[in-house]
Amino acid sequence: MLQRLKLGWIISGLLSLSACGYVDKYEEAVYEEEPRYCYRQLGSIQCFSEPVHRDAARLVNYYGPHPSRYDTPSPPDRLESVAPPPVAFYVRDEEPIPDDSTVHPATDQ
Repeated sequence: MLQRLKLGWIISGLLSLSACGYVDKYEEAVYEEEPRYCYRQLGSIQCFSEPVHRDAARLVNYYGPHPSRYDTPSPPDRLESVAPPPVAFYVRDEEPIPDDSTVHPATDQ
């Protein structure tokens, strides 16, 4: 019984260590390539030398280490909205007055 328990611990330890390898066969094949991470943009595909974590849902393909191997940056601090200072005056543009050069005579046909 004790021997089976030891064997179980050894097997589970080896399995957990084997999980530290490559993410999949594709990553294993392209791991040594120059890192390139390509994302779908509005009209084309744009590639970067480091993964862009905010666009992870639009990842098309990558060469090099899997994007999950890079540290995800923390989100930027949110800025507080501040209203502009009040002004004590109001400036209104003059109403446009049409002149004769913009009036086109009607043509009778």
